[in-house]
Amino acid sequence: MEKKIQELTTIIRELTFEIADLKQRIRELEKEKAQEEYRPTDLKDKILLRAEGYENLGGIYKEGYHICSMAYGEPREEECLFCIAFMGRE
Repeated sequence: MEKKIQELTTIIRELTFEIADLKQRIRELEKEKAQEEYRPTDLKDKILLRAEGYENLGGIYKEGYHICSMAYGEPREEECLFCIAFMGRE
């Protein structure tokens, strides 16, 4: 009877360690999954925001205002090389 109790205690201890290892592995996999799910969306959002920003600047330029850092927001009477160069960075 004593031997059987020791065997069961050993089995329980081994199973406890195995469960702890599995729980740790699950946490690691959940963390990796969360990072993978977040990255593409984050990158996609940044690209969309940047494209939307350039569209807005293009509209401002077409309305007759500077978008370059030299004279941003000031009315322009003719084409501005700085603004054109800035739009070319898209």
